[in-house]
Amino acid sequence: MAALAVATVLLPLVAGCGGSHDDDAAPDAKGAQATAGQPGAGKSADQGSGDFPDKGVIVTASCSVPASNPASVTVTGWDPTTWRRTVSRTFTVPAEAVVAEADDVASPLVELCADNFPGVGTSEEGPRAVAATRLRQLFDKDFSRMAVVLIDRETEATGVGFVDTSGKLTKLSGEQSADFGDTPREENAVFAQDGSAVWFTETDSSDRVRIASRSVSGDHAVTEQGGGDGRYMDEAGLALAGDPVRGLFGKEVRVSHDGRRATTFITGRGFNVADVPQRSALFKVGGAKATGIPYEADCYPYGWVDDVTVLCGPRLDKADDPERRNSFWTLDTSRLDGTADLPKGAKGALGDPIIPATDRKNTVRAISADGKRLIFASLQGTRLEFFVSAIAPGASPKKIAAGGADKALGVGDVLEWR
Repeated sequence: MAALAVATVLLPLVAGCGGSHDDDAAPDAKGAQATAGQPGAGKSADQGSGDFPDKGVIVTASCSVPASNPASVTVTGWDPTTWRRTVSRTFTVPAEAVVAEADDVASPLVELCADNFPGVGTSEEGPRAVAATRLRQLFDKDFSRMAVVLIDRETEATGVGFVDTSGKLTKLSGEQSADFGDTPREENAVFAQDGSAVWFTETDSSDRVRIASRSVSGDHAVTEQGGGDGRYMDEAGLALAGDPVRGLFGKEVRVSHDGRRATTFITGRGFNVADVPQRSALFKVGGAKATGIPYEADCYPYGWVDDVTVLCGPRLDKADDPERRNSFWTLDTSRLDGTADLPKGAKGALGDPIIPATDRKNTVRAISADGKRLIFASLQGTRLEFFVSAIAPGASPKKIAAGGADKALGVGDVLEWR
């Protein structure tokens, strides 16, 4: 995939691949000792429990799917200056929860666990890119509960619920009706960040998608939020945006910081930018209004730098522009006009390359909350390394050499850099 942006900043994220993950500092390949980083950041000991900090933490999620024991999901907070764990929580996945693609049921949990089944190897492309919005929204704001899709193995009916860190499962969907009718098929469970409801989609036999939510308290009342014709939307997922919250059903949906815009892939149109509609909607041809990202921008959107600017990498394995080969750049989406080309006089909408062109395979792993820095994975042959960079043209990537960074960034998904 695309590469990542870099700039010259005082960033102490020097971490290497391998070594003891809990040592204060581990030597890099040349024997240099990692520095602690920015003053006042980080803790001197592995915390293991407690609340996730409001800032100064990178949150990752990984899934373990043993051959015989229950699957589990571990959410961990890492200090990005020392690469020590600051907090970690584990959710035991209920036996009736969907975790495997074999169930043919859509759930962000399936995506999180996709590479974690016994015998499944690491992708030749290296770690996955920074997570799409729906993966972050598997959890509520403080990562105390995780949404799940539940399946009746006999009838294949599905419903939604959530599990907490104690292992308690709360089912939000009612029992299947004894009446003769379609099999309930609730999928794509995600959490409202305030923890008030689990949102989901339901598809009927005519491929019509309903977007709805169930309250987590009281009688788990259902509120229908929107929907539409779901044909030709395979691999789509549900993400939440805005205030009041709306559901966005689409492919690779990434929501801006202010919740007012989103990028998405629309079959037949490529990557698009859309204003979040007033009501829950589907991102597809004929669905919610969206503006195509011009082909000239060659942009695979990794996420948002600010409320209008997207961080891009090459759409395909190789950029059309040699200077952008495996690099990253920004795109000002406010300057797009819906045409197939970048608007006249708006070439400045496309930023210059952030990191030097290279034959390495580079993937954005994390974007800081202030939009000024990024962390990317760089695969050279079979050697995987991690770098931090400013999000600015002509930046100089700095190798992360702290001992715990490979464990923090090399497994699972990065959900958030607060």
